Amino acid sequence: MGLSSKPTLHAQPFVHSGTGRFQWPAIKPHWLVLISALALTALYNVPFYTAIDRYVGFDQPMLMFKLAFLLLLVNHLLISLFSARFILKPVLVFLFLSAALSGYFMNAYGVLIDKHMLQNVFETDVQEARGLLSLGLLVHMALFFVIPVVLLFLARVSWPAGLKRITHWLAPIIVDIALILVLALTSYQEMASTFRNHRDIKDLVVPVNSVAALASLGSKVAAAQFPQEYQQVGLDATVSLPVSDRSRPNLVVFVLGETARADHFGLNGYQRDTTPELSKLARQSGGTLVNFPRVSSCGTATALSVPCMFSWLGRSDYDEAVAKNSDNFLDVMTRAGIVSTWLDNNSGCKGMCDRIPTVRPEDTDLCQGEYCDDLVLLKGAHQQLDAADNHDHFMVLHQLGSHGPEYYKRSKPDQKKFLPECQSNELQSCDQQAIINAYDDSILVTDRLLGETVRMLKSMQADYNTALVYVSDHGESLGEGGIYLHGIPYMLAPEAQTHVPMVVWLSDGFRMDNRIDAECVNRIASQPLSHDNLFSSMLGLMNVKTGAIKPSLNIFEDCRTT
Repeated sequence: MGLSSKPTLHAQPFVHSGTGRFQWPAIKPHWLVLISALALTALYNVPFYTAIDRYVGFDQPMLMFKLAFLLLLVNHLLISLFSARFILKPVLVFLFLSAALSGYFMNAYGVLIDKHMLQNVFETDVQEARGLLSLGLLVHMALFFVIPVVLLFLARVSWPAGLKRITHWLAPIIVDIALILVLALTSYQEMASTFRNHRDIKDLVVPVNSVAALASLGSKVAAAQFPQEYQQVGLDATVSLPVSDRSRPNLVVFVLGETARADHFGLNGYQRDTTPELSKLARQSGGTLVNFPRVSSCGTATALSVPCMFSWLGRSDYDEAVAKNSDNFLDVMTRAGIVSTWLDNNSGCKGMCDRIPTVRPEDTDLCQGEYCDDLVLLKGAHQQLDAADNHDHFMVLHQLGSHGPEYYKRSKPDQKKFLPECQSNELQSCDQQAIINAYDDSILVTDRLLGETVRMLKSMQADYNTALVYVSDHGESLGEGGIYLHGIPYMLAPEAQTHVPMVVWLSDGFRMDNRIDAECVNRIASQPLSHDNLFSSMLGLMNVKTGAIKPSLNIFEDCRTT
């Protein structure tokens, strides 16, 4: 008839292809960006809104609105930057994945997402990761990741042609930046004050928090591909009191604790007797037990604390790249002629045992299922020692300890004293007292390990002067204030995550042969100390003389008898 119709760019609600298959309506990319930003802002940021409600409150509704609007603008800008064909959908998949995971763990455990938390995730072994899997996590991921991604891939995007692609990409970015600048200029004082006084807010912004953490961690990984020059420390190290001047060589066992908090140790005044073995040692003859009740950790997670504990760097100067590319106190001991060994029942030594013999002990009776009992470390210790070598020994036992969230798995049925226990990894679904019961039972197991270690050391006193050092890498939150586990940035972390237990046991032979005044050590033990003291103190305990030691940080410096 000479009439023709142009195909419309606006799809009808029901669209069928030529094959009769249903097709979803086409959508412009800027609408997909806006819908995604709205969804991420509204549905995935409950911890953020909870925080601003707590910090700002409904008595300042305009400020609350501005903060929520700023979050929307930031999320919209983030997505708009990647709103190009073949890129937008994969980026949205990643953002919804990170948002769903971040949202779950922030809601469930009260954690914050930053580069250190992300590093913990990447350094977690299979057993630890399995311990976090739960039905709640699977349901959450189905609702907040699977369903959005299915809808995303069903959606057909109608991309503009030619130069319009550039204008459609650039215009929303310019608008977002302009609106953010307007907000900053008109509301700087009140918004800056909120972020300055409540620094945790920035780590609650989903999915920007995980993107920023990944970028920061990625830059660190990239920098590691071009490592700085390795720094040797303590090149002048010697043993100032050699074995020839003593009745026998020294054997010090350093038990590296996991996730123990000082206020749950009976020795520190906890209302429950969680340390009966240590309390018994404090009363027994044949050795001196010194408790250090005021010790602070270097970090709130293993990935940071362990390298910091062994490094010559203190917490204020700590740099992971430097710590992992320089000697630690085990290397300095080795240089001085002391035999250093690392036995591991955890997720590895975080680079601290790379240059010394390392063993992961196994035993069919003590290793059943996914975990080994920490007592397996003592069997491994026996196998590593040769009394005939006439050398001083320093042996690290890296225990599994009280690693959560499955605290109930850290103790066997006959070791459980505090009941009922939370027997789930979804701690938020458990009664808090049941969580504490399971955790306290895990501390009892650590106490048993320390008691058995001292008994082993006492049995070896014909060949060695023996001593034990125990200190935890970080503490743990058990639901106080809605916070669980650990890994909160240090400046925001509750004391439960930074106040750690530390004890030293010295046999009478070790104390006398190495000329240590136990009363002096007891006096120093009551002072505020930290992981910063370990580098100099452990070298000092082993009689190592080197300029790398800082006398002010050496616990034993002023406690030597002549």
